[in-house]
Amino acid sequence: MAGSVALTTNAQTSTSDAALEQTVTLGDRQPVSRAVSEKAAEQKKITDSTSLRAFGRHLSDSADDTSRSATVRTAIVNERAAQRVEDLSKTAEDVTRAARDAGTDARVEHLAEADRATQKEALALAQERLRRAIAARIAAESRRAESEREASSAMTGRARTTTRSLSTSSISSGGSAVSPVPGAVIGASFGQYGLWSRYHTGLDFRAAYGTPIRAVKSGVVLYAGNSGDWAGNHVALKHADGMTTMSSHMSSIAVGVGQTVQAGQVIGYVGQSGRAFGAHLHFELYPIGVKYGDVYGAINPQPWLNAAGVATH
Repeated sequence: MAGSVALTTNAQTSTSDAALEQTVTLGDRQPVSRAVSEKAAEQKKITDSTSLRAFGRHLSDSADDTSRSATVRTAIVNERAAQRVEDLSKTAEDVTRAARDAGTDARVEHLAEADRATQKEALALAQERLRRAIAARIAAESRRAESEREASSAMTGRARTTTRSLSTSSISSGGSAVSPVPGAVIGASFGQYGLWSRYHTGLDFRAAYGTPIRAVKSGVVLYAGNSGDWAGNHVALKHADGMTTMSSHMSSIAVGVGQTVQAGQVIGYVGQSGRAFGAHLHFELYPIGVKYGDVYGAINPQPWLNAAGVATH
C-alpha cells in the first residue's frame, strides 16, 4: 500500500469502547475503523485462497485445513475412505474377473482334453471291433471252406457209389427203342452250321411246346435239372451200352437223379428253356468215357437211333 500509515489516538482519555477505538490512515489518509481493516484483511485472505486454488493447490479439499470445521473435515476423511474402499473393490473385481477367466480357460482346456481322450478311446474301441469282425469273418470263411471240403468229400463218395450202381451191368437192356418225340422229324442235323450255331452238336427234333419227351432206351438218370447254361432244363440218361443221351430245352422235367427209367417212359416235356429259338427237342449222344455236357465230345446220334430201330425223318 502506498503512503504512510499513522496511528493516532484521541486526546481525551476514556474507559469506554468509543474512546479506545483507533483509526488507520490508508493512502489518502482517510480514517478507517479497525473493523473495516479486519474485513479488508479477511477479503485479502479469501482472494489469496482463491488464487491458490486457481494454481491447483485445492486447499479447501484438504482435511488438514484448519479453516474447516471438524464436521467438514470428518466428512472429507470419510469421503476419502469411501473412495479408497471403492478403489479396492474395483481392484478386487478385476482380480476376481481375471481369476474367473483363467478358471474358464482351464475348464475349457480340461473339457477339450477330456474330449480328445474320449475320441481316442472311441477310435480304439472301433479298431478293436473291426479287428474282431475281421477275425470272425476269417473264421467263418475257414468254417465254410471246411464245410465245403467235407461236402465235396461226401459228394465224391456218393458219386462213386452212384457210378458203381450205374454200371452197365445194372441197367436193363430189355424193351425196344422208341422215338424221343412223335414222328422223329429232324429240324437241324448234327454238325450243321447256321446263324443259330457255329457247329450243331446234336439233333433238333421238331415238336410243339409241351409235347412229352420219352426215354429212347431204358437207363438211369444221371442229371435232371437246370445248370443255368445253354441247355436250360435237361435230363441225362446212362444206358446199358454205356452210351449217354441228353435231352435239352425242356419246359419241365418228369424224373429225378438216380431214378431208373424204361424205354418209352416220359422224362420231360418240350420247351425252349436255355438258349433256344422256339420250342423243340435238342437231343445229344455221348460215347463211353465222355461226360454229358461236353459238347465237343458228343457224336452224331442218328446212326445210334437207327441201329436201335428208331426211324428219323
